[in-house]
Parts: sequence; C-alpha cells; structure tokens
Amino acid sequence: MAIAAAIVSLHAPAGAAASDRAQVHAAFRGFLRALAQRDADAGASLLSAASLPEWQRNRALALHAQREEVAAEPPGRRLVVFALRHYEPKFLAKDGSPRELVGHGIRAGVADRDGLARVELADVVVRGDRASGNLLASGLPSTFRADFVRERGAWKLDLPATIGSAGRTVSRAAAASGAEEDDVIAGLLLLASGERPTARIWQPLARSAAP
Repeated sequence: MAIAAAIVSLHAPAGAAASDRAQVHAAFRGFLRALAQRDADAGASLLSAASLPEWQRNRALALHAQREEVAAEPPGRRLVVFALRHYEPKFLAKDGSPRELVGHGIRAGVADRDGLARVELADVVVRGDRASGNLLASGLPSTFRADFVRERGAWKLDLPATIGSAGRTVSRAAAASGAEEDDVIAGLLLLASGERPTARIWQPLARSAAP
C-alpha cells in the first residue's frame, strides 16, 4: 500500500498540471465563444475580478486622458488606449458599472468572428494559481501571450496581466529595433487595421466626439 501511495504521489503533480492546462484551454475557448456569440454574461463570467476595473480604467483613459497622462502609463495600457482611440468604437460612449462596460463591448462585437476563429492558445504554462499561454493567429505565433488566474477554483482570463505581458512585448520590440515604444504600438495598429494611426490617438475621444 505504501508503494502504491508513493507511485500515486509521484504522478499526481503531472496529472494535476495537465488538468489545469486543459481547464485553461477550456476557459480561453469559452471566452472566444462568448465574444463570437456576443454573450456578455458568459464573457464577463470568464474574466478575472481585476479585469473589470482594468477595462473601466482603460475606457476612462481613452475617453478623457490628456497626452501627458497617457504618456505616463506603461506600454501595455498605452497599447489599449491607442487602439481604442484608433478604432473609435461607439460602445465606449455607453456608461455603466464595470461589468456593464465590459458587456457593452462584447455585445457590440469587439472582435469579428472570422478573426476569433483563427486565434488559438498554445504552450500553456501553469505556476500555482497563475497561467499563461502563447497566442497563435492562423497557427502562427503572434509574440503575445494570454494570462489567466484561478479564482474560486475556476480559471479566468486576467486582463491586467495580459495587458502587462503585451507591454513587455512592445518594450522588447522597441529595444531590439531601436524604435520608440509608441512607434512600435503605431506599427502594430497599422498592421492590424491597415490604416496608419494619426495624432488622434493622443487626443481624448470624449473631446473629439463633442459638438
């Protein structure tokens, strides 16, 4: 019996890690499905508790922050703010609680279904109650990662960590190329949208929308 128990204990960590990785994959697929189906309740339920105020903060920055305030933010958050100002989604004008703000974006179709169908998660690494995986686009690595946190036994996509990871990718690209971080961000937006960002990304959306 003691030998059997020892064998089980040796194999349990690997089995548990495999189970965690499978659950992270399931949470990610569930979130993509919620985005594709524009199911706000399902999507919000698969985000970490810290994700809702993070989205609220990024929305507020995109709408109201002046150049100096945006420039003081870390690169990941600047990436989000610049993207929101570049695309100017109408749902940002809708107010509400942090959960409702997330719901506005999901219901509006913050990501297109064809694009979502090409996104995958690979090479998931689990460390305690944290996990992350490489994001693939059409099977190709994107250099970006998605981060997750376990809350009350369930894995959730964690926007603060994911945005922080994106910022580190921007910083590495800037260091490798000798470019400014904001130029790297502008290049990413050009690549994603086909349109070169203008000076509007430094201007509060609320001001540009004013009569």
